[in-house]
Amino acid sequence: MKRQKAFSTPLRTELLGFGLVLAIWAAASTVYPAYILPSPTETFASLAEYLPSSFATQALLTMFRLVIGFGAALVMGTLIGISAYWLGIQNIANSLMVSLQVIPGTVLGVIFLLLFGLGSMAPILLVAALVLPTIVINTVRGLDNADTLLAQYLLSVHATRMATLRFIYLPALVPTLQANISLGISLASKIVVLGEFIGAQDGIGYLLNRAQITLNMREVFFYLFVLLAFSLVAQAANTLVFATIFKKYSFTG
Repeated sequence: MKRQKAFSTPLRTELLGFGLVLAIWAAASTVYPAYILPSPTETFASLAEYLPSSFATQALLTMFRLVIGFGAALVMGTLIGISAYWLGIQNIANSLMVSLQVIPGTVLGVIFLLLFGLGSMAPILLVAALVLPTIVINTVRGLDNADTLLAQYLLSVHATRMATLRFIYLPALVPTLQANISLGISLASKIVVLGEFIGAQDGIGYLLNRAQITLNMREVFFYLFVLLAFSLVAQAANTLVFATIFKKYSFTG
């Protein structure tokens, strides 16, 4: 029964949120005309009219860019945050990351476009650069919230480094990692579209930009739905993993 509950709760939560978004979309579409805000039914019923034959390839390309960019930010951000904590330079790291957050994404996107040209590099680097500061700041804060009293006790009894890692830093780092993945995926889903707007001629961001230029709102809302669906599936998978494999340390355990 416990196993069933662990698997059902995260999925139930994400599905509830997904259904709520669809309900709000459907309700709002009754207020505005279809050429401004088409209903979910109209959007999906007319897919054959506007969806390009290359959509699957374009969607996979966007997801590839998102995963690579976010993965790089997660790995580098976690390592930088841990290093800053161990070296005692948390304040310096936080200040630097806050400064990076101030830089507008459009400016970075144009810089990457000029450096690397059209293609996958600009969207990937934009995702990595804009998600990285959040990962670093959250990692440092998570480690700062470690149990200092228990750390002092383990130090007094000359506990091994493995014991310190297990009882002090893992309980602080694992929930932080879960939060970083959850927040980072949401950020990356939006940023990759911006990156494809600026520096690519393919991907969902490119298709979305082309659709909004021609005011094809059914196509626009379908692409937004795809990005939302990917984010929710990723969030459900993240919650599921931490509710089972890392249940002892995660928020959902």
